[in-house]
Parts: sequence; C-alpha cells; structure tokens
Amino acid sequence: MSKRLVIGSEFISMNKPEDKPWLTNIYYGPFDGSGRHGHIVASGAILVGSSICADTWYARIVEGEELIKNGNILNVRAQQVLLETVPSPLKESLHPEKPNFWNIGSISSIFLRIKGK
Repeated sequence: MSKRLVIGSEFISMNKPEDKPWLTNIYYGPFDGSGRHGHIVASGAILVGSSICADTWYARIVEGEELIKNGNILNVRAQQVLLETVPSPLKESLHPEKPNFWNIGSISSIFLRIKGK
C-alpha cells in the first residue's frame, strides 16, 4: 500500500511493505523536484491510551541528519527536531505523552482527510 499527498509546497507519502506489515515508511519534504526528503520508519503497534501507536525505528530529516537509527536515539532532541521539521499533519500524529511514538490511525486518516495531487 502506498499513498502520497501534496500540501502546498510539501509532500507526504506513506507505504507499508507487504513483506513487513509491522513497518510504516513515511517520507516528507519539499515538493520541488529536488528529491530531498525526510524518512521515518514506524515499527510495531501498541495501544497507548485509546490510540494504536508505533515506535520510531528510524528518523532522518530533510537536511540528512539521522535522529534515530535501529530504534536508538542518536540526538537527545529527536522528538523536538521532528516537531520542528515535519509537515503539520505529521506533527499531529506524534503521541503527546510518548516521545517518538506515532499514532498510526492518525497518520492513515491524514490521507483520508486531505486530498492530494
């Protein structure tokens, strides 16, 4: 499954590899033809409150800095940097009480709420 949205001058895309259904790949960046993008891999699924969430297994921002690799936080400000750099709809999907956890249902609903190009 693969989905893509263009929101103004930015894009967000998501795919779930058929051979690894526990992973969610999220790509985002400027929609300018440069190919520059951030990459987040959310892994697993756990119930946090009433939300189904996945932990950040890998995170790289558009500028190329890796924040999380193999589930290990490389930058102590990883969640803050993600909040500062990801497009607004993705910010809403970061779980407010669990750093580096993504609300998977919220991410999927982004693609239902917003019409892309």
